[in-house]
Amino acid sequence: MVFSAAVFPGCVLYFAALPMLAQTTIPAGVPLRVQVDHRYRVRAGTRIEGHLIAPIYSVDHKLLAVDTPVSGTIVGTHPAQESRVKEVLDGQFVPPPVPDVTFNSLRLADGTTVTLHTAVVQRDAAVVKMSANKKHSTLSQQVRAQIEDRKREALDTIHHPNLGDRVVKWVYGQLPWSPATIWKGTQYDAELMAPVEIPGPQPAPLPRAEVKDTPTGLVQARLTVGLDSARDKHGAPATAVLTAPLLTPDGKQVLFPEGAEMKGLVTLAQPGRWFARNGRLRFTFRSIETEGGAASAVHGQLAGAEAAAQQNLKISEEGTAASSSGPGKYLAPMALGVLTAASYGDDAANPANSAVISNGFGFAARVAAMAAANPAVGRGFAYFALSKSIYFRWIAKGHEIQFPKNTRVEILLNER
Repeated sequence: MVFSAAVFPGCVLYFAALPMLAQTTIPAGVPLRVQVDHRYRVRAGTRIEGHLIAPIYSVDHKLLAVDTPVSGTIVGTHPAQESRVKEVLDGQFVPPPVPDVTFNSLRLADGTTVTLHTAVVQRDAAVVKMSANKKHSTLSQQVRAQIEDRKREALDTIHHPNLGDRVVKWVYGQLPWSPATIWKGTQYDAELMAPVEIPGPQPAPLPRAEVKDTPTGLVQARLTVGLDSARDKHGAPATAVLTAPLLTPDGKQVLFPEGAEMKGLVTLAQPGRWFARNGRLRFTFRSIETEGGAASAVHGQLAGAEAAAQQNLKISEEGTAASSSGPGKYLAPMALGVLTAASYGDDAANPANSAVISNGFGFAARVAAMAAANPAVGRGFAYFALSKSIYFRWIAKGHEIQFPKNTRVEILLNER
């Protein structure tokens, strides 16, 4: 076969362009949720390994799957910025520095390594779902529910894959000083600072469905602005982007692709107040807009969200996020009160009893109480622990509701 002079250059350009076309771009600003696979002592230059715990979508198909390996480096440390008052009162005098981490590569299923440029933030959160209405539950039913919750938590702790790290972490928490450590299971948001090209052909996109009625369903999204019950007021903007597409019920068409922007506003913001009155926050979404498309009116409310464990977050059926004091508000002071009363017993000077009674100041209090062999020392620590528990659970300001930027949320779209 003979190629003409006009045809040959065109063929060369066509085949040269094929590798460029067979790739997909993840834009800058998308966060990768990474979980660390091992425990690491914090030293600059240490390589760390992790994996994705949330998939990354591109329009309507999964681009990066869960468990995709990710590698990074510890680049240094910085001092803890948050208030240390409670930690000092717990006997932790020297806070460990906070590690600075960057993730710079991920490995695809075919073995290809892709380079990343990321800004990394540690994410200490668990997913909280909308709770069912329990207004009509009797007191005995609520007590039984709490007992069952405690049983489940105990079993989860015993069978947790990171039980060894949890035990070591608890021991460190009892000491006045602990080394800087990245624990197995630590989660990070690695926000892409530059676009990432994922090589390889991708499946043909699904057809777009015309949005005629008010869309309904549960969508996965992430907040693009942080929300805080102490800072935001009624009417403050709330924005998010879809992290997974919303498909038609038959799964054959796309109503809203990944990356579609949701816009709404804060409808309730109540900051935490003194005497343990916790903050509350509610926001709704009013529209979803795709790139280059018209905005569609929606009625979206919060159905699930990530939240730090210390917030004790609860989500009502109306989408209101509130902090629950939990059973510890009553049980902890009562238990400490019993221990304080025990410090007046005949065997209070026993070293073992002194170790039990001297709560609230970590390992240092127990050593001091046992070494002194004086009931007054253990009694003093017991009163200290009781006073601290009463103050933080009954007198101090309540917890704020905080959803930092890139918090993953579930939004329930209703017809009204």
